[in-house]
Parts: sequence; C-alpha cells; structure tokens
Amino acid sequence: MAGKNEYTVFDYLQWRGDLTLQQDPFNEVDNLVLCIIAYINLRKIDRLWSKNPKDAMPIGDVCARLTAADEQLGLSSLDYIPVMRAAAETERFRDTRLFAFESRNDEAKQMQFAAVSFLLPDGSVFISYRGTDTSLVGWKENFNMSYLETVPAQARATEYAQEVIRACKHRPYRIGGHSKGGNLAAWAAVHLPEKLQGKRLLAAYNNDGPGFHADLLDTPAYRRVEDRLHTYIPESSIVGVLLVHAEDYDVIDSTSHAAMQHEALSWQVMGNRFVHLGQRSQLGQMSDDVLREWLDSVSQEDREAFCDALYSILSMGGRAKTFEDLRKGGFSGWAALWKEYAGADERKKQILTEIFGRLAIDVKDELMKAAGQGLRSAGHGIRTVGQNLMGRREPDKTQTK
Repeated sequence: MAGKNEYTVFDYLQWRGDLTLQQDPFNEVDNLVLCIIAYINLRKIDRLWSKNPKDAMPIGDVCARLTAADEQLGLSSLDYIPVMRAAAETERFRDTRLFAFESRNDEAKQMQFAAVSFLLPDGSVFISYRGTDTSLVGWKENFNMSYLETVPAQARATEYAQEVIRACKHRPYRIGGHSKGGNLAAWAAVHLPEKLQGKRLLAAYNNDGPGFHADLLDTPAYRRVEDRLHTYIPESSIVGVLLVHAEDYDVIDSTSHAAMQHEALSWQVMGNRFVHLGQRSQLGQMSDDVLREWLDSVSQEDREAFCDALYSILSMGGRAKTFEDLRKGGFSGWAALWKEYAGADERKKQILTEIFGRLAIDVKDELMKAAGQGLRSAGHGIRTVGQNLMGRREPDKTQTK
C-alpha cells in the first residue's frame, strides 16, 4: 500500500471478496476487476474461443492454465494475472465462468481488437473489451479515432456484443472496458439494435477511455442508453480525454500522478465504490483544454495526413510491428526512425513538423501557466523531443546508448 487511505482493487478483493453478488450487487469496482482480466493473454486456451455459453470455463480452471508467458498484453508494466487469481479465490467471483475470447490484429484494416465475456454468479453476463496493446496498428487505430466516424474495432465491438447477447438468451448483461476498451464498450452500447438496448442492458462502463464526438450525443440511440453509461476518469490522466468527453463523467482518485493515473491498479477504492472527487485537477483541466483546442485547430484532412505519416515513420514502412520492435533497436532503431523521416516526402514532413510543433508549444505554454519552474523544464523537454522526432536536428549519438 502506497500510503494512508490508498486502497485499490487488491484491497477490495480482500475486504469484500467474501460477499457474494446476491449479498452485495455488482458495482463499479467489480467492473474494473473484469476489465483488468481482459488484458491477460488467453489465446492458448482453445475452449475459451467458443461463443457457446455451455463451453464457458470456471475462472479457477483458467487461472490454473496460466503462466508468466500469458501476462497482460496492455501498456502497463504491472502483472495482472495476480488480480485474476485473487478474484478466483473469492466467494464473489469463484463461480464466474469465461467464454467468447477473441483477439484480432489486422494491419490491412488497421484494427486491434480483443474481448472476453464472463458468466457471473448472479445470472448476468459481463462483456469486457481489452484496451490498447503494444502493437503499432493498435495505436494507428487510436489515432484514426480523431477523424473517422467509426474505426474497425468499434464496429467489431458492436458485432461481438450482439453475438454474445444472443448466445445468452434472457440473461441481463453489462459491457465494460479500460482505455480504448472503455470507448469500445460505450460505443457498442450506443450502437446495438434498439431491441438489445432494452431492459437486458444493465450498464456500460468506460474506464478512462476516449470519449465521443459531440454530435453522437444528439442521436436517439445515445439517448436510449445514456442513463446506463458510466464514465470514470482519474483527476489528472490525459488518456481518457484524447477525444473530448461531451458526455458526463465521474472524476476518481488514484495513487499515482499525471499520466500514470491511467493505470487501473492505481485507482483508489473505498467500500464498493471508487473514491470520487469533485473535479479534475489543475493539470487534468489543462490537458483537457490543450487537447480540445488542438483538435479544433486541425482540419479532418490534416488529422488523417498526420496519422498516416506518423504511423508510416514509427512502423518504418511496415517493418516494425510493436513498440518492442522499436525498443530492441536501441540507437540503430532511433537512427532508422530518423532515416525514415528524412526519406519521407515533403508534404508528410510538413504535416508532422507543424502539428507536433504546435502541440508541443501549446503543452509547454500551458505547463508554464499551471506550475512553477519544475514543470517549465518538463515543457522544454517535450518541445525538444518533438523537435528531435520531427527531424529538426539529428539525434545526438553521444547521448544515446
């Protein structure tokens, strides 16, 4: 435990794991537990791929099949299998069963999608979408959200939910996800056929995932489910506001700081709820304003050109598939990225330089307003990185190992 009154999901499972879902109904913290489990690599367990609820596996049996090689596939450096094992040992989740695992990474469609569903002891279903993994195509799809009305993972999330709901006839259901998975959960809830949006849909949870374009909130589909949409954003995290949240959201507390508050295992819990705060922190409000102004200032065409150019360079023309590929390259990988930029056409370089430079300057200026000298140096560092990435000067070989 990091300090006084800093309690997280692990503490919740220890304190309240002896309470069944009949004794204490499903709550927002239960949602986060199941969204964390969705990050675990369940690919090798063939039975889990079945969408037939009769094939669903007890959570304890799934845990028994997992090894360190199956650890979570998200961007966190923490282990998530211990969360699943802790849940499996509680009265609350012991009789939970898993099924309908799916994982797709399609470079041609620029799609990264993964999900797993749970049959809960209270007779309900929980559909859980994985957030962004370390694949570059997953990040490209995230970028695409800034200018496309629908990305492939959102369309697949809606299809997947329909398949699971129809396979589990008469069962009420909830949908959730963390990070990008949270956006997929809310998107699926809004875009399900009206018949499936009825009384069986109990809730949809967006845990620090990107929001929606404002025009979606004016649709009949959104209004049919808005009272069952729950969005949680830590007070200073910038991940959940990568698209503006025009919909309502709850601000919650975290044991971490700034961008690290995106880590689900840092979210503070008290009883059967997150620790709710009144408003975003100064840093959080600043990041909201910067991102909103940046998105408003860039045309849809320039956003698309920026996303395509950045992905082309980061993937080195398709040679790199994951961030691990880039990390393994060391200095040679950095030099290869710079070479890729140097070889890009002038339009591509112009777009990247202009947008990265604009964002870096905006962030620097806002940081200087928000805090003292400590954050000023951080802002200078952001601008320097932006300049290096955009090729304004070659990387200093003496500083790179």
